[in-house]
Amino acid sequence: MRETTIKTLRRLGFTEYEARAYISLVGFGMATAREIHETSGVPQGRIYSVLRSLSDKNYIEIQNGNPSYFYADNPGAILNKLKTEMNNSINESIEYLSNLHLNSKPPSPIWAISSEWGIKNRIKTLIQGADREIIILVYDPSLLGWILPELKKIKRRVNIEIYAKNKDDFAGTNLRVTEYPEKMYSMMEKVTSMEKNVYGVHEAKMNLLIDESTGFFIGKTQGTVTGVIAQSPQLVYTIRAFMKMLGDE
Repeated sequence: MRETTIKTLRRLGFTEYEARAYISLVGFGMATAREIHETSGVPQGRIYSVLRSLSDKNYIEIQNGNPSYFYADNPGAILNKLKTEMNNSINESIEYLSNLHLNSKPPSPIWAISSEWGIKNRIKTLIQGADREIIILVYDPSLLGWILPELKKIKRRVNIEIYAKNKDDFAGTNLRVTEYPEKMYSMMEKVTSMEKNVYGVHEAKMNLLIDESTGFFIGKTQGTVTGVIAQSPQLVYTIRAFMKMLGDE
């Protein structure tokens, strides 16, 4: 608990030594610099400067004498004040960032995400933001856990089409799944080859097409999961048209 409190105090602006000295002093109520040094782990050569810094910040009081005594008065009130100041600063920062608009070059329609957390978060955002249609081609059923919770939330308002090698992988999900025919599999292998050459994705795992405007191609590159976003309606429309054509045959 002591280390957790030290981390909390550091988030509130204390230095490591200030946090350790303050905790020891609160435990004593009133103590000399030597007592605080011996229990806090703050080096003897630093303890006076650390205590003076705490005093300058009005966190502790000093009773001068020989020896001098230090005491911490009402630490709860001090920490609540610091918490309020931090919350106010965070709220001001949120407001500033929300209203920040800088002129920049138009973003690239294609970019990559190389962290698993980032890919999962982007999948969630894309699925939640879909208006009309989501088409998903699943190569690797082990990734189903990344999409099923979000698909279940929006399946009543968005048309969802899933193409997979084995429908049994989706048993119990109440989602419409089509086992892709051999022609589609052959065509998508060519798409995978294109992804490898253009995006650097070496092993396709799953493709998502959102509202005929955005494609998200997930694969593995040198053992690392990579997601490539393509906000290119023309490209997405072409891939979608091929998938629909072959899926209907």
